[in-house]
Amino acid sequence: MNKPGKPRVAGALGAALLALTHGVWAGTGAQHVSVDKAPQAWLVYAQRVSETLQTALSADTETARRFNDYFSNWVDTDAGAVAPASAPSDGGPLPFDPPTLKVRVWLDRAGHVEQVEFDDIGDDAAEADLRSLLLAQTVGAPPPRLMKQPVVVRLSLGAEL
Repeated sequence: MNKPGKPRVAGALGAALLALTHGVWAGTGAQHVSVDKAPQAWLVYAQRVSETLQTALSADTETARRFNDYFSNWVDTDAGAVAPASAPSDGGPLPFDPPTLKVRVWLDRAGHVEQVEFDDIGDDAAEADLRSLLLAQTVGAPPPRLMKQPVVVRLSLGAEL
């Protein structure tokens, strides 16, 4: 149940997937490719990945609702000391940096999400829901030729794209 005055988490997560990647990685332990050095096609594709995941997390499905509820409770508990009691009434930016969850995404040649990794969020069921939501996605286009993976995106409550 949402608290009065709080942004709805499904909508917040929908607006919260920060589309800008902080880098593109070439596999585990491989070299980082910074955003300013990544080809434009990679950045455009990373944006597409982000939008795909954003849509999945904002969906009106039982799995998405369960994860959104968990994430909302996690923010209330773990970030409550910095979170305001309500969103700004003017619709402006939140007066704190929202908590983020870095997600590393690998895609197959057809653009299907085939693997995801993210930091432990402290709840096996929520992690299973997040993994299930993300692994069910397809970007609808193959990654650009020679694009390094994983693509790194961040989920953040209350952020705006």
